[in-house]
Amino acid sequence: MARASFTRNISLRPNLFSRHITSTTPSTVELLAAKPPQSEWKRTTDVPLTRNNLLDLFYGKTPLIKEPSFLSPEVAWKYERELSPKLTPYKHNTGPLLTKVGVAQFEYQAQAAKDFKNRTNEKEQYFLEAKRWHDLHNTLASKTGINVWSQVFNRIASLFPDWDVEVATEGQTRNRRYFSGVFRALNDATHVHCDWSPWDSLTEDWVINQVECQIVFNLYLAPVKGGGGRTIVHDVQWTEEALKFRDPESYGYSRELVAGRQKAYVEPTPGALCFFNSRNMHEVEKVEVEPMPELGLPYRPRLTLSSFIGLISGAKTGGRPKLIFWS
Repeated sequence: MARASFTRNISLRPNLFSRHITSTTPSTVELLAAKPPQSEWKRTTDVPLTRNNLLDLFYGKTPLIKEPSFLSPEVAWKYERELSPKLTPYKHNTGPLLTKVGVAQFEYQAQAAKDFKNRTNEKEQYFLEAKRWHDLHNTLASKTGINVWSQVFNRIASLFPDWDVEVATEGQTRNRRYFSGVFRALNDATHVHCDWSPWDSLTEDWVINQVECQIVFNLYLAPVKGGGGRTIVHDVQWTEEALKFRDPESYGYSRELVAGRQKAYVEPTPGALCFFNSRNMHEVEKVEVEPMPELGLPYRPRLTLSSFIGLISGAKTGGRPKLIFWS
């Protein structure tokens, strides 16, 4: 999709949303007929982190990438000990409790149907927060001895020496810098949902709406008790037809959308670095409560370091292809 089409349709988005999401529930037959086409997965298991596998992930041909021991348990524990007691709730979230250190652009998106009618200066608020958190990873590195966000970023950049790889920026002088690398915790089950900026952020002209493919990485920093907390990735990518399944009260979609489709599972193993295509419908399982008296917490947060990565082709940049990071 070209950027021009997104910009041209900004004013249409609330109408488009309401056209598909009504108080009348479609029949099962109608929903099945409306299902988006399956993607082109070659497998349902994870593959190692390589350039070719990342490109397959961007283009929807493989479901998961996993580096099982990207961080040592000792480093993961340093970050967990430093961050878990400092987690605070997301500013805006229409799903289960999400807590974080840093800032997520998701907090400033229109999520429920009513949000589209009440937009003010959310974009300005995001960039103010992004600036406030700019030094987070350097500050943590001074306390833990390692900058884990830089390790992930540099690993990706090393696979694409002929591309531009950077944190997303915008503005005439590129003075508006996005934040990348939010630490977040999610312990309750989520809706089936997806993260696809060209749709999710269409209320304003964000540079991240220019991406043609979008993936996410999660670096797991805490053990999860009892085998819960898995991410389930479904073999269904977002298209406009998915809006027929959208929940008007949240950012979620009906489970009918993914019924009968292939699934891939991400196990939340401490130190594991995992990637999936965030345009694919996905959900997170509930975590069994584990008391955490060592940190003075009633339960242990399922803590991750997370960031989106978007691909912008050379046809759009007018030069080298580009990977942009943001949270």
